Amino acid sequence: MRFLCLHGAGTSAEIFEIQSGGITYDLAKKGHTFKYANGYMEDAVEPQLKDIFPGPFYSHYPRDRAPGEKLAPAIKHVQQIIESDGPFDAVMGFSQGAAIAAAMIAQHAQTHQEPLFKLAVFICAATPFDSTGNEFLSAPAGEYPIQIPTTHIVGKQDPLYAYSMRLFRLCEPGKAQFYDHGSKHMVPFDMKITEAMVAAIEVSIRRALGLE
Repeated sequence: MRFLCLHGAGTSAEIFEIQSGGITYDLAKKGHTFKYANGYMEDAVEPQLKDIFPGPFYSHYPRDRAPGEKLAPAIKHVQQIIESDGPFDAVMGFSQGAAIAAAMIAQHAQTHQEPLFKLAVFICAATPFDSTGNEFLSAPAGEYPIQIPTTHIVGKQDPLYAYSMRLFRLCEPGKAQFYDHGSKHMVPFDMKITEAMVAAIEVSIRRALGLE
């Protein structure tokens, strides 16, 4: 499968490629490929990464508040990447990258029969916004805006843990694979945890391919 990879706020495509390297190394050995793309707007570095990586740094939309009218151009930017560099079978997003991916999947499903992606991997996800950019995406009880196979990688100590769980509940339960690495807002490099994250993603890949 060919994955589009969307980084978190205040980082970059290059940083996410490093962060997710343990996961992608194992998956690449099985023929999967990964395209990393920068967000729509230049931004200040995520505080935890200050003085670790050189800039520039990007976000998809302003952090720590509802994006409002900034969401539409951020989504358009990703759509242009899909049009120019796609097609992509799947998307993998970290934090804000997961949130914008989820928002795009849900919006696309409202007007198209064919899903935007066959599979989504959400890592330490922030909550997606609805099409207005002002409210969190929601759905009536028993309805799921995201119905493709998904993998949810969360961390119990992550400040965004509750937001990750909110997104998990927006996805069809029978197609949602869940793994809690127990740590903070990060992609752990521990070998056993990496193996477990890859295994969770592989379950979703098999579901997307109709193999289980």
